[in-house]
Amino acid sequence: MDRNAMLESSDWVMGKTKHGELVQGFVETVDSTRGIARVYVVKCDNEEAIGKLVTIPLPWLERMSTGTVAAPQQLHDLIELALATRDKEWFMELTAKMLRNPHAASESQDRKRRSDFPRNRLGTSAIGEP
Repeated sequence: MDRNAMLESSDWVMGKTKHGELVQGFVETVDSTRGIARVYVVKCDNEEAIGKLVTIPLPWLERMSTGTVAAPQQLHDLIELALATRDKEWFMELTAKMLRNPHAASESQDRKRRSDFPRNRLGTSAIGEP
């Protein structure tokens, strides 16, 4: 069985669009009869494609490994992504994981105190922080 025949909604994938853009994101829908998937783009070498749905042929996609979350910052970033994508189930799963990890929960409090400063997409501020 083909590795892409098993792609399902919410699988994380990377691939290439018909315009040659490299994308990473998650599968919204799969149409196996037409051999395509609609992918919500999270990372792309074309910044205009980020946050949009693109249609990609299944052979051009590869499932990404779903490794474990190692650092509290990664967990916070995933929670932000769950909020942005309005995935309530994933959000609840991630926040429960954060609450089980006392280090991540204390970092969350520190982050809230620093959140008054404007941030860019890289999480840095042009304004000095205390």
